This record gives sequence, structure tokens and C-alpha cells, in this order.
Amino acid sequence: MYKTTHYHSTTHEVLCIVSGGAKLCFGGEENPENVTSTVQKGDVIILPAGVGHRLLREVDSPFQMVGSYPKGLNWDMCYGNEGEETKDGQIEKLGWFERDPVYGDEGPVLGV
Repeated sequence: MYKTTHYHSTTHEVLCIVSGGAKLCFGGEENPENVTSTVQKGDVIILPAGVGHRLLREVDSPFQMVGSYPKGLNWDMCYGNEGEETKDGQIEKLGWFERDPVYGDEGPVLGV
């Protein structure tokens, strides 16, 4: 995960922590309702498109994670900069997961 807040307007994201641990910020540092969380090996995060996220700091090295995306979708990088507003309209058009990325047809992600 990058040390700069970013989000994706073209896809949702699944983050799987494969080693170490880190403190992450979701929602952007300037957002008073942001969420910070310490994650560790074995954690899985389902991140809807448009949610800013960043690495605040590693707490257990080496921190490594894998990011994946629904089949057929490609990620973009958005930083909330001027001119990116047109990309934000794409988020509303995205469907949700057809299958839960972890549990398949019966998973909790499908209840969203």
C-alpha cells in the first residue's frame, strides 16, 4: 500500500495481508470520520471503490499485502486532485461483487 492517500474509481479492491503488520488509514486523513486500523497477517479487507486509503506505518516488518480486483476490471489511481471529479462519476456505475471474494456464494460481502 502506498504512503500517499489514493483511491480507485474503476473497481473495488480486496487487500490480503500476507506478512507483518501495519497501521492503515481509510477515508483520508482530512476526513474527521476516517478509520485507522492496525492489520496483520491473515487479515482481508474489502475496500469499495472511492474509499481513500494509505499506509501510515509498518508495525511489524516486513509488511506485505496483495491487492486484487474483480475479474475484468482494471484499477486506476486517484488522489483527490483537481480534475479527477469526472472519474468519480464512474463509481456510482460499478456493480458490487457477484461472489464474495473469500467465501464464495454465501459470503457476508454479498449482504452489502
